[in-house]
This record gives sequence, C-alpha cells and structure tokens, in this order.
Amino acid sequence: MIKNIIIGTFVFFLISSCNTSLKLMQNGAYDAAIQNSVSKLHGKKHKEKEIIVLEEAYLKANNRDSEKIAYLKKEGSPDSWNDVYLIYSQMNKRQEIIKPLLPLHLTNQNRDAKFDIINYDSEIISAKKNAAEYLYTHALSILDKKNKTEARNAYNELIKVKDLFNNYRDVDAELNRARNLGTSYVLFKMENTTGVPLPPSFEEELTKISLAELEGDWLKYHTRRIKELTYDYTILVNMKNIDVSPEAIKEINYTESKVIPDGFQYVLDAHGNVKKDSSGNDIKVPKTKTISCNVSENYQNKKAIIAGSLDYIDNSTNQLLKTNPIASENFFEYRSAIAIGDITALKPETKEKIGRRPVPFPSGFDMLLKAGETLKGMVKNIVYSNKAIFY
Repeated sequence: MIKNIIIGTFVFFLISSCNTSLKLMQNGAYDAAIQNSVSKLHGKKHKEKEIIVLEEAYLKANNRDSEKIAYLKKEGSPDSWNDVYLIYSQMNKRQEIIKPLLPLHLTNQNRDAKFDIINYDSEIISAKKNAAEYLYTHALSILDKKNKTEARNAYNELIKVKDLFNNYRDVDAELNRARNLGTSYVLFKMENTTGVPLPPSFEEELTKISLAELEGDWLKYHTRRIKELTYDYTILVNMKNIDVSPEAIKEINYTESKVIPDGFQYVLDAHGNVKKDSSGNDIKVPKTKTISCNVSENYQNKKAIIAGSLDYIDNSTNQLLKTNPIASENFFEYRSAIAIGDITALKPETKEKIGRRPVPFPSGFDMLLKAGETLKGMVKNIVYSNKAIFY
C-alpha cells in the first residue's frame, strides 16, 4: 500500500510540469505539489502564491501521514512497522526538500510561512528496527514450512530486511536458504528403454541443449545431475524404439535412349527428282537417329530410426504432466553404375553415377548419431514451446 503511494507520488511528479501546484494539491497530490512549488521557488522566493500553496500542501501531507502512523500504531499489527518506517522516511525527506528555501516570507501577510521541522531520527530508527525484527522473524517462520511458495515470500521479506540493515544478523545465509528452498530444479536427461545399446557419446550430444533462456528467478535447468540437489521435475527423453536396417544392395538394369541429329536428306518429287525451292536451291531436311546405352546400376541403402517420447514428470508425485512423441530417421543412399553402349544417350544424372564404385556402408552407430542430431533439434523446439509448463 505504501509502495503504491510512493509510486503515485512519483507519477504525479512526472506530470507536474503540465499542472499547477494548486491543482495538484487540490487533487490530493500533496508531494507532487510540493515538488512543483519548490522547483518554481528556487531563485525566485518572491512568488507568494507558490509559497502559500507550498505551506498548505506541506501541512496537509504531514497531517495525512501523521494520522496514518497513529492509526497503524493503534492497530498494533507487527507487520505495519515497515509501513510506519516508510512514512516517517517520507516525512523526513519532505522537510529536507524544503529546508534549503527557508525562511520564506509572505510580504502581503507580513509573516514567514510556517513549516514545522521535526527531528524524526528516533522514530525512524525505532520503526526501522521493529520492521527488520518482524520481517526477519516472520520470514524464518514461513521458511520452516519448507514450501516453495512460502520460501519465495520469505525471500522477498528478507530482501526488505537487507534493505533496512545490510548486515542484519545472518540475513545473507537465510537469503541463500530461501533461494534454494524456493527454486524449482528441472533435470533434463535421456533414458534408453529399448535394450539396444547406443553410442557412448549419444546422450552427451543429445543433452547439449542450451536451456539458460528458459530459466527464471525461481526456475533452473540442469543437464547434469548434482548429487546434493533434489530435482522437482524431470524432462525425460525416453528412447522407446531404435532400429538400424540391414545393409541392402539392389541391382537395377535399364536402358536410356536419345534422338540425335544424323545429317540431312534431299526431298524428292513424285518422279524421284530433288525438289527445288523458289530460288532454285535443293530442298533438304534434317535427319535423326536414335542411340541407346544399357546401364547396370547398384543401389545401396540403409536406414536408422530413433523414436520415443519427451516426458514432463513431476518428481514429487511421479505424475506425467505432459508427453510429446519424438522420432527421427537417417537414410544412407548411394548409387554407382557401369554403362554399355553410347554414353551420350544418358541423362546428366545418370552420367554422374557412371564410373563410381560401391562404397563402404556407414556403421549403425554413425547413423544413429546423425539421427540424434535431427532429434536434438526436434527436442529443443518442443522444450522451448513448452517453456511455461513449470511456471
């Protein structure tokens, strides 16, 4: 509540240049009116209208704050001491702003404007100590509940204690305890339930995903387990199906043909004579022929498949919060061929195969690693799209 008052005062101060001090005061923005008047009176202490507004705004602001403090003290709630401290601090700040201008004389009224200057040091120190004592004691009491939400509330209260007294008791140690209790830790790991061995580096590569962008004040991701930590959630890359097909070689025989120019021939009339055009030249037309080439092609292929699910697990209840299917394939294909005939009859893509020899097949481990690279990108996209699941 007090924080809202201070924020409201700051906003009023920002807009004060567009308002008169009198208008601000009439709207109840006493501190904004004071700031505005003080600004206008610096070096121009003869502005009696501003002095009158400043005097009234100062009186009303102090009366309002004094009444609020009296009410809070009468109410007797120990959690009010921080508000009392903030109000006293605001009252002290208010008079410190005015002090450099004093005295301010009202010539028309033949008097000095009245500003009660009070030493609030004792009240501020007392309220500050009481506030720190309450906040510290209350924070420790709710920390003992070992509840994450309560631990975060305790952390906020301990921060207030540190703002009041930087070295108050063991506030730093308690802040660390609250931070640890209030933080949710997520372990990102892989599990192979297929019975098929994977390359030793497979899990290491798969879990090399940067998750720092997903972290918040109270949420941390780890891709390697820390023994001392209890993890609240697990993101499990659950491998359910791993398969590498046999190495396959298939022989394919086919023929490709092509029509090419083959000189020309004369056009004859009905009597077997060469026809002439209008200029008396012999008429001739292009001649073509079809060429062919037989191809014997070797087609090598092999396939690796990895499939499973990405599971979000609440470790405290062992409840599955969400699951997404994941799958990745890696294909090896290679074509080599020999040609028998006129190779100019072949298509460009067929010519590229001619002269090649069959190559060694990649190992199953290598193919699984490549499939894992694709899977890694898929997993990262899913994790990022589900980043709000733990908030």
